[in-house]
Amino acid sequence: MEANALISVIVGSYNGDDFLGETIDSILAQTYDKIELILVDDGSKDNTLAIMRQYESKDSRVRALHQENSGASAAREAGYRASTGDYVILADDDDVWSPYLLEDIMALSCRYADADVVATFNRRLSDFSEISNYNWEGNKSGDTLGKPQVMSGHDFRLKYRSTVDVRPGFFWGMLFRRDFMDIMAAEFVKFKEKIPTHYFNDSFCACKVAGMANKIVVTNQVHILYRVSPSSLCHKSTVSLHVRHYIYALEEELAYYKQLGWKDVYDMLLPGGYLVLLRSWFMVYAYEKDEKERRHYFSEVRRLYDTHMNDLRGIKRKKAKEHIVYWSILLWNRYPRIWFRIIRILRGW
Repeated sequence: MEANALISVIVGSYNGDDFLGETIDSILAQTYDKIELILVDDGSKDNTLAIMRQYESKDSRVRALHQENSGASAAREAGYRASTGDYVILADDDDVWSPYLLEDIMALSCRYADADVVATFNRRLSDFSEISNYNWEGNKSGDTLGKPQVMSGHDFRLKYRSTVDVRPGFFWGMLFRRDFMDIMAAEFVKFKEKIPTHYFNDSFCACKVAGMANKIVVTNQVHILYRVSPSSLCHKSTVSLHVRHYIYALEEELAYYKQLGWKDVYDMLLPGGYLVLLRSWFMVYAYEKDEKERRHYFSEVRRLYDTHMNDLRGIKRKKAKEHIVYWSILLWNRYPRIWFRIIRILRGW
């Protein structure tokens, strides 16, 4: 693809006016400026849409769309459907980009023309003032991580985990060729009915990216600052409706790795999958007020918990942390209320 190809940048937002302007500014300040920025307001109740309209009126590269509140996946799909670029990249509405992000990943895409995906590193930070005042030039040497890497989707998923503070993006922050994104999107929407909040989002899509990509290139730079925010699940009126879809997405992800025959990836992710399952149970137990929803969700947790237990027991555990995770998972099975109290103490609640 030619070096001046059009890149579609897609940002969906729901009540994101606290940081949205900062995110948009960092995208529009890219040294590679042949972009279209598609902003999708997901039925926000704050000033999100007004902010989007303001940028649209000032910069011809910006388009603002509005939809009734339908979730992050629907917003991302709407942005993708409206995009016209040769490449597509997704951004969260509270991230901050290095001004060189698109220039860097576009250069790698041209260098490795057969790559389906180019990924860049993000740094997770909880100090929001540090993000707002980040000195990209001053931190450039510390943000350089070895050399760019070329790998298969399998090796990418095996090497990089979502639990570390510096890692590549697993769906957002990845540059996709248009033809590859079209193929993936057709696969994503097959799951729209089962997981309406996650079919175009995060971990579920990340597994599909890894499974479908023949070649992934990873830049050697940290180009995205990712805000680590307290979970917003406690502010949802029906907590379990959201996290139940997350559990179904996890179920599909694990099934997909089995289908691919990636036992090493499956074994690596299964303990973490259980922790996600139990974390979601924790949120429902703590915040869900609808008793019918609680019972429905708890029954689904039990079903998925039992489904993979034999596989979990068969995974070899060498490190102390691996044993702690394993016995923590078993503790929940026997004494869920004690497990809940322990987690509350560890979280400082």
